[in-house]
Amino acid sequence: MAGGNDINVATSHRDINRDDDHFDEKPGTVEEKYRGTSADREDMRILGKQQVLRRNFKFITMLGFASTVMASWELLLPLFIFVLTDGGTADLFWGFIAVAIGMTLVYASLAEMASISPTAGGQYHWVSEFAPPRIQKELSYIVGWLCAIGWQVYLAGVCFIIGSVIEGLIVLQVPGYELQPWHSTLLTIAVIAFSVVFNTALATRLPLIEGVMFILHLVGFFAIIIPLWVMAPRATAKDAILTFSNNGGWPSTGLSAMIGLTSPLSVMIGYGTLREFGRWARQLY
Repeated sequence: MAGGNDINVATSHRDINRDDDHFDEKPGTVEEKYRGTSADREDMRILGKQQVLRRNFKFITMLGFASTVMASWELLLPLFIFVLTDGGTADLFWGFIAVAIGMTLVYASLAEMASISPTAGGQYHWVSEFAPPRIQKELSYIVGWLCAIGWQVYLAGVCFIIGSVIEGLIVLQVPGYELQPWHSTLLTIAVIAFSVVFNTALATRLPLIEGVMFILHLVGFFAIIIPLWVMAPRATAKDAILTFSNNGGWPSTGLSAMIGLTSPLSVMIGYGTLREFGRWARQLY
């Protein structure tokens, strides 16, 4: 890990001499059409890195990639049950506002650090630069492991949710189907296996696929929200945004509402990962 002002953190770029005046003349093995802009090369020169990954995403495909990774409204659908049980619709409404304000402050600080040190390394790299010099290495090591473990847990959780959704569809379509815990486990493993194959064998097709997913992301939102808006039972404004509930058996409604915030929070975490996608984009603006 890096310490002080030394930038020797391993990233997705090749280490080079930061004082090398011929940096722009050494693009490595990346073809011209997959190289970044001159501003990208200057940023990497300052960081002592050289491009080794192909930048094959453009604005729309990168936007589709980000939408697919975050899956904001898609992820909220299976998580509705938690906030509606603990907190109710009022907690969902005001919780989104409160969480949005809080997470905006978090992402503003991440954006500032990304502008100072635009590297694919992310949090562990920033800690190695901006933390007090005396504890930079230790904190960077801890943050690196926390990020790695967090991604593994997040991936397993998302695949489990997808497996549960598939299982729910089976329940709706197959009369007499009985849910078994091991069914969810096998479906989760199947989703993980599909994800691995999809992101390896079809890696070169990802930009095209992500562009299609972006369209589905937008169209699917309206395809779901419009029928619900038209056909769902109506509730008064007071009941919808002012009445909190405690159906989870917690000691108080306030505690129940706090626990229910996990649903809106779940769809607003992870936007810091979008910073890393910049290394795959040729030009976003």
